Amino acid sequence: MSAVPVSQKRSAITLAALLAACVVGLSFQARRPTGHTVAETLLLDLSGLGLGIVEGVRDGYRDLEGWFRTRVSLQQENSRLKSELERLSAELWRLRDAEEEKRKVLEKLGGTPPLPSGTQTARLLSLENVGPFHSALLDRGSSSGLRDGCIVLGMNGLVGRVVSTGTTTSRVQLLSDRMAAAGVVLTRSGRTAVARGDGSGRIVVLYVPAIADVVPGEPVITSGTDGVYPKDIPLGTIEAVRGGGPSIFLDLPVRPYSDPQRESLVFVLPPLPASGAAETAPVPLSPAKAPDKTRRP
Repeated sequence: MSAVPVSQKRSAITLAALLAACVVGLSFQARRPTGHTVAETLLLDLSGLGLGIVEGVRDGYRDLEGWFRTRVSLQQENSRLKSELERLSAELWRLRDAEEEKRKVLEKLGGTPPLPSGTQTARLLSLENVGPFHSALLDRGSSSGLRDGCIVLGMNGLVGRVVSTGTTTSRVQLLSDRMAAAGVVLTRSGRTAVARGDGSGRIVVLYVPAIADVVPGEPVITSGTDGVYPKDIPLGTIEAVRGGGPSIFLDLPVRPYSDPQRESLVFVLPPLPASGAAETAPVPLSPAKAPDKTRRP
């Protein structure tokens, strides 16, 4: 039996394929009881499938976009909380330092000092020296109850007084300022005088006669006669006694007990009442700095 040529096989296959296509086409055109052809039903099904895919992609994109926005929002919130934590940590350390310095002050004073009502603590933020004018900036202002005339004390002695206040900061005139002055007493001799800044960073005692008995190391405290500072506040010690020359007064530089450059925590006392120093109780002194008012020969 001879083999069928390949061309005849191809023709048969092609004819079969065409017949199958015709059958499929006719079946697509056949209407179902619903009134739709098979082709229409298939197209509807494919359209529904395509719409479902599109809807799913859109929902997925929305979910992804929402997740991204949420992630960005959480990152921003995390950064804000970290900044707030750092701020609170710094504030905590500041309060701990203040408490430690307060403890040291109380140890120096030998207990809890009966400071005037309204006394509060503050920090020296910066020092400003412009020619003969010396001042400092406090971290408290009128919102904390500070006002002009408040007295500023360091750990061991007088620092100056508040001369202007803002809402959250105040400016302090230091004793070394050329315009600063305070009535003082030389505790060894009991002689009254005036201490003032010389504009170069020093404090000097003025108007002590050249014949007065003054020795280096003699404590100097406030007298309370100036109406600005309460009495008995430690100021410093006489650093040197210089006399001679044409002046009838001694040149008495003072070594202050409290150096503003080394003070971090200070006490701010309310100003003297308008009637004067007589109505103000003395400020307690450290036992180590308590003046000896006994006159020595």
